[in-house]
Amino acid sequence: GEGEGEGTGAGRLPVYVAVDPAQAEDSRAVLGRIPEVIEWAEGNFGPHPFSSTGAIVERPEDVAYALETQNRPVFPGAPDLSLLVHELAHQWYGDSVTPKSWRDMWLNEGFATYAEWLWEEDHGGDTAQEIFDALYEGDYHQDAASNEAVWDFPPAKPPSAARISDSPVYERGAMVLHKIREAVGDDAFFGLIRGWATAHRHGNADTADFTAYVEKFARKTAPDADLTPIWEEWLYGEGRPPEA
Repeated sequence: GEGEGEGTGAGRLPVYVAVDPAQAEDSRAVLGRIPEVIEWAEGNFGPHPFSSTGAIVERPEDVAYALETQNRPVFPGAPDLSLLVHELAHQWYGDSVTPKSWRDMWLNEGFATYAEWLWEEDHGGDTAQEIFDALYEGDYHQDAASNEAVWDFPPAKPPSAARISDSPVYERGAMVLHKIREAVGDDAFFGLIRGWATAHRHGNADTADFTAYVEKFARKTAPDADLTPIWEEWLYGEGRPPEA
């Protein structure tokens, strides 16, 4: 179809965008930040796993939701910056490291959601801890039902494939990552998430692979960290854990 496209550079990485003409004006500013987002993401997650990046912006009536298609995510209309960060983070966590099963979808969405939190933290917004606390206390969403839905099921145990887009997979998945960060400390945590993206680059992984990787990494970098409560209460446990 018709569109506007361009190739620029995010350091060494070509950037290509294709935008429905009706969305071009609204999309221009946010898509212009793709190189900035990629540079930031590489600083946190390691080298970009593919040969180019970019975005495709369609009319909202033509695409129902954003999708992390490899190299160029697809957006239903002009994305906001948080959504852009989320979908570009999926290039590492989702497109390069791909879950073995729908049951492992939190490894996609928890990571991409936590990337949003890290971006906010690094750019003058709420810290990841503040976002975590708001979710835990039920103050994050404007309506009570959305706050309660975070605890509908454990992120690693969605009841069916129809539920993999629900908030426990996204937000509680991100909370699992934050608990790991608390347990091992920042230096080890950022080394861990970079290492995970590298260890399974262009491959498949499941939740058991992830917990084994974290345990092994922590033994070397944070030997005093106790990860068992995270797995039992936050990753696999039913309901809201008794203590944050």
